[in-house]
Amino acid sequence: MLRVSLRTRRLDLRSGLGSYAATRHLTRHKWVSQSNSSTCSICGEPQDADVDLNVLNFVRIKWGGVRHTQPCYVGFDLQQLAHAPRPHPGRADYLRLNAVLDIARSMPSAARLADLAKALGAILPSNDQERRALIAILGYCGVLVDPAKPDFRESFVPTYLREYAANDWPFPVNWWSAARGVTEEAVDDWFPPTTWH
Repeated sequence: MLRVSLRTRRLDLRSGLGSYAATRHLTRHKWVSQSNSSTCSICGEPQDADVDLNVLNFVRIKWGGVRHTQPCYVGFDLQQLAHAPRPHPGRADYLRLNAVLDIARSMPSAARLADLAKALGAILPSNDQERRALIAILGYCGVLVDPAKPDFRESFVPTYLREYAANDWPFPVNWWSAARGVTEEAVDDWFPPTTWH
């Protein structure tokens, strides 16, 4: 779905990958709080979440999602994806995803997330917010991460263990820079090489 969304700009299809990647290892747990917080220290869900499905649907369609680690969003997102038509990617879709990853691989080592978002604008019909959501999704997949930090590819990272960098990007992509490169094992996990040609 991610590959098709890069061509069609169907951001709702893209969002499902972020939700699944971020929470596929999340296990059932009781709501628990540290330091009298109003959010769960495991999953980050607010205790008294007043969920507006219209807002959740808006962020799926408009930006490709922004709450991929919160269970209320994830549940809604994946439920909607299950009922969506499933277009099959063609050769152009595979090539476009290759191009996205190649740009990330070839950035100068000092390049940051904003530089990557800007560079992707040359090959994707998109605005900055859409590209930021795409980059965040690749972070949830473990493709764009700092290998020294935990990420969601092999286990769920509880909210209380997430470290945040001095930027406004979501965890774990917030620690990525071009010097850290692309995690090829994660690319192989999510986008197997046999499907690329």
